[in-house]
Order: sequence, then C-alpha cells, then structure tokens
Amino acid sequence: MGALETKDPTDIVRLATAEALRRVAGEADLAGIVGTRLSDLGGGLRDVLRCALVAQRVAAPTRLIALCRDLALGPDAFDLLGHHLLGAVVGYRPGPDALVRVGGALGLARRELFTDRHPASGGPHRLPTRVGRRNSAAVRYRSAKPPEHLPSPPSWTCTGCGQEWPCAVKQSQLLAEFGGARAALAVYLGSCLLAAARDLPGLPLARARNRFLGWLPRRPF
Repeated sequence: MGALETKDPTDIVRLATAEALRRVAGEADLAGIVGTRLSDLGGGLRDVLRCALVAQRVAAPTRLIALCRDLALGPDAFDLLGHHLLGAVVGYRPGPDALVRVGGALGLARRELFTDRHPASGGPHRLPTRVGRRNSAAVRYRSAKPPEHLPSPPSWTCTGCGQEWPCAVKQSQLLAEFGGARAALAVYLGSCLLAAARDLPGLPLARARNRFLGWLPRRPF
C-alpha cells in the first residue's frame, strides 16, 4: 500500500508511526537519545495520531510527555521529533485540520515539558500544582471550541473572515496551537502550500511562499 493510497485513519496511524520511527532511527543524535526506548516512542506517537486522526480531537499526549521526561529530551530534540512525525503524516494527505490537531498536541506537550516548570522544584520537569491553573493553556485548549478560521479549499480562503488563508487571526492561532514547535508548524504550512499550489495553479510561487511561510518568526516563538 503506497503512502497516498489510503485515507483510512487507522491505516494512516499505523503507517505514519512506522515511518516516523524509521526517520528517528536514521537521525543519529535523536536515535542516541531514544536508545532502546524506540518501541515506547512508537506507542507515544501512535497515541498522538489516534487522538488527532481517529478521535479527531486535541489533547495533551500524556504517554509521549512521560517518555520525553524519562529520556530528558531537550526542546531542540523534541522539535526534531515533531518534525519527523508531521513529515511522516503529511505524505498520507490527511487534510489540513488533521495536521493542525497533530501540531496542537505537540504544542501542548511542549508546553508541559518546557514551559510549565515549577520555579522552586529544582528539577527541569516538575509541573506546577493544578490549583489556580484553570486558565492554563492546556485547559483553555481542551475547553475551547474548534478554531473558526480554517482553510477552505480549493479557494483557500478563511472560513472565519473570508480573507486569504492563513489570515492574521489564524496566524496568531497557529503560533499558539503549535507552541514552540516551529519546525513542526513549518512542515504543516508547507503541506498547505503544496495543496494550495495544486488548487490555485495561477498563484505565483513566490507569492504563495510568502503567503504561507513568509510570516513565520525567524526566531523561536
């Protein structure tokens, strides 16, 4: 079965997880960190994809977060892992919304791992207590309605405001949804760019690049 010959979400989860693990195994530095936990990593990545593609929702991937803590995975290594996961999924063309959900899960994981640290814990990975966290990013994301500013192929206008997608509002949403996973967001937007180029053959390539990728911050956000 080829990468573009299936639309079944369960098949995509299985195939994309296997492809992501192959990419990780081929990345010397990342493979060295993961070591003998490659099978455990596969389970964590499958959970992310099942939630995003089968259940069609965004949730913090607790299994992946726990493994990344055990491995003491740093932010750069985590971003590279997210890049490989999204890169594997893109080949199966699950649609922009599915990719946003995968990226949203990675963004939540990144916040849990590298942002929500207890200032007095002395350790790099302890989270603050849940008291007073009602307005935390993770809670807000789980309780919020799905984003309204979605792409509408084949015109690639925004469903929320009718502007060219990604509109200014969606750009801000994407930065929040993907957290600090800048490489993962670039992969997602690149897949949207390719899809839009097919739907809008008259769109100049330079303008398309600027529209989909030119607004990305040059430094980590």
